[in-house]
Amino acid sequence: MKEKSGIPVSIEFQTVIKDNRGRETVKFDTNGLCYKKDEFTYLLFEEKHEDRKVKATMKIGQGEVTIIRNGGVTMRHVYRINETTEGSYGNELGVWVTKAHTKKIQFLITEGPLKGILQLGYKLYVGDESAGSYTITVNIKEELK
Repeated sequence: MKEKSGIPVSIEFQTVIKDNRGRETVKFDTNGLCYKKDEFTYLLFEEKHEDRKVKATMKIGQGEVTIIRNGGVTMRHVYRINETTEGSYGNELGVWVTKAHTKKIQFLITEGPLKGILQLGYKLYVGDESAGSYTITVNIKEELK
């Protein structure tokens, strides 16, 4: 895989949220870049949050995923398998401390052409309040010319 310059990819991003109100699924498709640096795979893409553009970076390593969002929403959180970690989430209303207990990280990737899937499962807390269980699935596929 190319280092730094990145491989153009199509991305299918799905989040399933289960909380005391039920189950909600949020999906979107976008394009981005995928590259490898040291032992990490990076996924760079843009997403929309209520008509606001947000630049997102996912840094994927062995048993660890970092998600960084900048723009209409700001977020930074490191997820480590079987650990509770602290992060932050912000929008025009303010910034909140978040905690996540990560139950699942699975990342499979193949090259020629590039194809991969990331699954991330965690319980999210905002302050001391449970915000539910989240399961994120990201499918990536190299865009062939």
